[in-house]
Order: sequence, then C-alpha cells, then structure tokens
Amino acid sequence: MYVFDRETFAGVRDGIQAGLSPQPEFRVTLTFVLHDEVALWSAARTRLLAGGETTDEMVHETIGPPDAPSLADCLAVMCDPSAFLRTIPVPGCEPDDFWIDLIPGLPDTVTIERGVDAKPRPRALR
Repeated sequence: MYVFDRETFAGVRDGIQAGLSPQPEFRVTLTFVLHDEVALWSAARTRLLAGGETTDEMVHETIGPPDAPSLADCLAVMCDPSAFLRTIPVPGCEPDDFWIDLIPGLPDTVTIERGVDAKPRPRALR
C-alpha cells in the first residue's frame, strides 16, 4: 500500500519551518478516468524503480503484480505531491493530507472484467 508521507511536509512552508495550528483547509479534487491499467501500472513501477533502491518484489508489495494491480496505489504513486511540491510550492500553504478514492457506485475493473456478480478484491485506498 502506498502512503503519503505527511512528515515530509509537517511544518514546512515555502522552505522555512512554521508551526502547525488550526487554519482554514481546502480540498482540491482531480478526478481520473482509467483507460489503460497496464500503462498506469507500468508508469508507477518505473517511478518506484527510478531511485535504484526499490526491487521488483518491493514494487509488487506496493502496487501489486501486473496481473492484479492495486490501481489506487498506482495512482497514489503517480500523483503523490511530494516531488511536485518540493519544486513548486504553493505560497502560504502546506499539504495536509493525500488520498485516493474509488468513486462509490461505479464498478471497479474487476467487476467489469468478471461480470457484475463477481466480488471485487479488497483494495487499499489510503
């Protein structure tokens, strides 16, 4: 399961340390429609292996194997704001949380592939 590392950002604002206190919070939503599981999994695998310290076994533990990918975790790898916000911070703001949700009421890909009576496998979303 892929988890956002909030400690990376805790108390950091525009490159300086700042105390955390109750402040207004805003949610920015970006919705994706999945067209190609293989492309998503392959891109997430490439990103995980880019540092040179991750093995294929670690990749499979994080995003699942290619024949049974954890799509939420693949999206989390690709959309984690860590690298982006280090290079392009949002002035006056610090990230507080990051998660991936499967939109309720829509079939997941396992249900689509196996038929509506199939039980989808559980997926880690946070």
